Amino acid sequence: MLRKAGIATLISGALILTGCGSAGSFAPETAATATPGEVVIETFATLPKDESTEPETIPAMAYENIFTSEPEPEYHEEFEFPEEFYSELDGLIQKYGLNEGCDGTENCSCAPEYETYDEEGNVVIPRAKTLSIYFKDLRSGFEFTLNPGAHYPVASTVKVPFCTLIRKKIDAGEIDPEQVLTYEPRHYFEGTGEIVKGDFGQQFTVSQLLELTVTKSDNVAYEMLKDLVDWQELSALLTEYGCTHEQDIRQSKQKICTESAGAYCRIMYDYLKTESPEAEKFGADLQSTNLRMITSDYPVYRKYGWAGFSFHDVAFVNAPRPYLLAILSNLENTDNTDLVVFRDISKLIEKYLGSDDWEKPEM
Repeated sequence: MLRKAGIATLISGALILTGCGSAGSFAPETAATATPGEVVIETFATLPKDESTEPETIPAMAYENIFTSEPEPEYHEEFEFPEEFYSELDGLIQKYGLNEGCDGTENCSCAPEYETYDEEGNVVIPRAKTLSIYFKDLRSGFEFTLNPGAHYPVASTVKVPFCTLIRKKIDAGEIDPEQVLTYEPRHYFEGTGEIVKGDFGQQFTVSQLLELTVTKSDNVAYEMLKDLVDWQELSALLTEYGCTHEQDIRQSKQKICTESAGAYCRIMYDYLKTESPEAEKFGADLQSTNLRMITSDYPVYRKYGWAGFSFHDVAFVNAPRPYLLAILSNLENTDNTDLVVFRDISKLIEKYLGSDDWEKPEM
């Protein structure tokens, strides 16, 4: 029987107490291809340049109305999901055939990046569908995790702490937002973005690159901005927010799990609460990303990641009962088929956050 708990991990048919937290990463994945005759292949593919998903664009909202000027009280009320929540979530996990190879612990040996090939390079055993969740209720401090042991390629979710770091350095006067950077061959990176479609020699200000990195998930913009910071600075920020897993804070082929996803969400939220003009710009960018995954009737500040073995979304949802939510997976979203998983999980969470008492804010 599923039970409720303060920090919980749930897999199909089991609930296990845990305390997983957060982590991060710096360099994006590099592509690898399957070699015929090898049984197990690990890939770090990037999203094709032209997305075929026709993503929905999310209109930006009036940022100045998002946070109150009053100091936010410390966690001032108790909250737990009821037993029905865990039962319904377990039903969704079973419905979509998720986490069948996971034991639900931090030491789970599931491998979301692997699938088995025959000698001709054909997939004979596809990837086991794997999904993890990080949730935090910002009124009570209640946290919930699902499948914390799974580590996925980080994809573009890492752009959340990275852009936060750059904007903090702008706030501190260490980086000039109007500094002009030039696109050079060493910055080339395939995948999503606008800059890669043009020629080397294009020039952009730091502010323009920050906007492109989030709103267009522009990989070249991200690579260009790396010239401004040392990787150890990002590592230090992630460690400050509780990242403990080496594979989630290393400089290349980084991973993400519920611990690191929680850190990304908290880094985002804490910075958005500041009165910095850069935080205002960041909030507008986070509301204007291309792909709608985590859904809500309320403002969602998010950054998705989509690459080989990676289909993630990390978010702050400014509902009347505000919360942080990250959904990580190795789903492929062929023909938009996996967006329904994110939608159903999002709806289930808001169902049990007292949404019947909410009034939808004016847009």
